[in-house]
Order: sequence, then structure tokens, then C-alpha cells
Amino acid sequence: MKRKGGAAAATYAVLGDPVAHSLSPRIHNAAFLAAGLNALYVARQVSAEECGPALRELALGGGGGNVTVPHKERVLPFLDRRSAAVSATGACNTFWARDGEVWGDNTDVEGFQGTWDSCLAGQREPPEALVLGAGGAARAVLFALLDSNRASRILLWNRTPERASALARHFGDDRVSTVVDCAGLTPAIVVNATSAGLHGRRTPIDLATLGRVPRRVIDLVYGHGPTPLCREARGLGISAVDGREMLVRQAEVAYARWFGMPPPRGVMARALDLR
Repeated sequence: MKRKGGAAAATYAVLGDPVAHSLSPRIHNAAFLAAGLNALYVARQVSAEECGPALRELALGGGGGNVTVPHKERVLPFLDRRSAAVSATGACNTFWARDGEVWGDNTDVEGFQGTWDSCLAGQREPPEALVLGAGGAARAVLFALLDSNRASRILLWNRTPERASALARHFGDDRVSTVVDCAGLTPAIVVNATSAGLHGRRTPIDLATLGRVPRRVIDLVYGHGPTPLCREARGLGISAVDGREMLVRQAEVAYARWFGMPPPRGVMARALDLR
């Protein structure tokens, strides 16, 4: 593809399956345009076998991009360099090339930390959190909470208990414990790091079965309207946010990795009508 004066545009992409719902092209292209960059961001649906080679082709071709479900863990063998966040979480969501080497980072960590801090502004003591999921997003959430002591205790649930147990062992921290049933639990914060609700049809758990109403729900899923979990939370009087804020925060960090400077201030958030 070509832009400015017929020069070839650098291509950036979000790689995943599914990926048609992604808002990443909207926010990144808005930032590219505002910064006057000759670059284009697209969504590319790829299989597990296609993702790693596509990542390297984009990065070594002068572009870069992001990785989303379900490939964040699978692309690690295709990286030449890993950030500390990738090494700690075992997941990568951002990639680019430098001096002929493909680099990977996990900007979900900083994106989630910013979202958590915004949601819990004024909170004096680290609360107990229930984290739903055991994939790449959950890995970033756990690292973000443990690394900065943002949660006093983390209860980890996954539809497949063995995956939750494996993730807890990966971090090896006494503050993380797994649960097989969420009924009766009393977390202050619920974080959905599963893909449930991606198509607007179901929630990962029934919030009404918890032992008490949590103070806040943070759903990392987003769509064209409120997610099923956010709708349920608000129906119970619980303050809830979906994944658009984290999407913008991690995208701003990814942009800085690619170009060595932050994106034009507020452009990405305005692209999603968040400001």
C-alpha cells in the first residue's frame, strides 16, 4: 500500500483470531495521521501456524504491530529479543524490529496498571481481586498486580482449572490462589481476562452468585456497546468499565516502543470517544 507522494507506507497490524472486531486500526491510524506518519495499521486474521511468520515479516519489513487472542503465548519463539514483561508473563502483545532483530513487549501490563489505578483512585489499601482467565491477558493482569503490590490477594479462576493452576505455578507467589467455583467468594474487584462476552452473548460468571457485591468490575473485553458482564454489573449497582480504556493505554505504550516517542496527546482516546 502507498500513501504520501506514492511512497510505500510502513504496515502495522493486529494479529489474532478472531480480529474483525478490533478497534486497534481505528486508534492507531488516527495517531499515525495526527503525527504525519507514512504508516498504515490493519487487522489481520491469522492461524496459530501463520501468526509467528506474519509477525516477523511485518517487523523486518519496517513495520510492527500487536498480537491478540489466542496467539500471545504462541509467538514467543519468533522473537529475537524479549522485554522483562514478556519474560515474566510468558506472553507478547507488541512487536517491532531494531537493527535486524525482532523485539517483543507486553504493553498490556502498563495498560492494565493504568486502568486499575484510574478505577481505584483514592483506594488506601490493596484490595482482594478475582481474576477470570488464564491466557495471555490474565498473565499480564497477574504480573501487573503482583509487581506493584496493587492487590492484597488474587483469586484465579478459569473454565479449565488445570490452566489456572499452571498459571499460578508460573508466578509462584503466595498471594495467588486458584478457585474452581466463584459462588460465595467476596472479592472487592472482579477482572475479566477471558474472551467471554467478545460477541456480546455471555458472561464468564454470574456476579449475583458472589458472596457480596464487588466494588468494581473491570472487563478487558470490549465491543460496540456495553459487554454482557458490564451490563450485569451495572444492573446490580456495581461500577464497571470495559476494555476500551486499557486498549488505549496499552496502544499508547506500543506506539512509543515503535517510534521512540508517545503518540499525539489524546488522539487515541478521542478516536474511541473516551475524551
